[in-house]
Amino acid sequence: MKRFAFLFNIKPELKAQYKKAHDEIWPDMAKAIRDSGITHYSIFFREDGTLFAYLESADPEKSFEYIGKQEVNKRWQEAMERFFVKETSTALGPEIETLEEVFHID
Repeated sequence: MKRFAFLFNIKPELKAQYKKAHDEIWPDMAKAIRDSGITHYSIFFREDGTLFAYLESADPEKSFEYIGKQEVNKRWQEAMERFFVKETSTALGPEIETLEEVFHID
């Protein structure tokens, strides 16, 4: 399994609504994530609105490609769009910064 981590930003004042949306994730969105091969997907919040996300997948690129083709993902990203803080991205979804893994221990 490969580990993948990234950062993105939401409006800090919308943290409670963002968390609620994920507490109530649509069943078909959760299924698409699982069907993509993603496991151990977690998102953590920092008070300034920075989110740290971590997931595992045998092939993250294939998992993201699969999710990107799912109609439910388009609807989910549209529903989440109001939360994101973006500098330049006009693409649907968060503007992410991929993190390089420098250490791991099981």
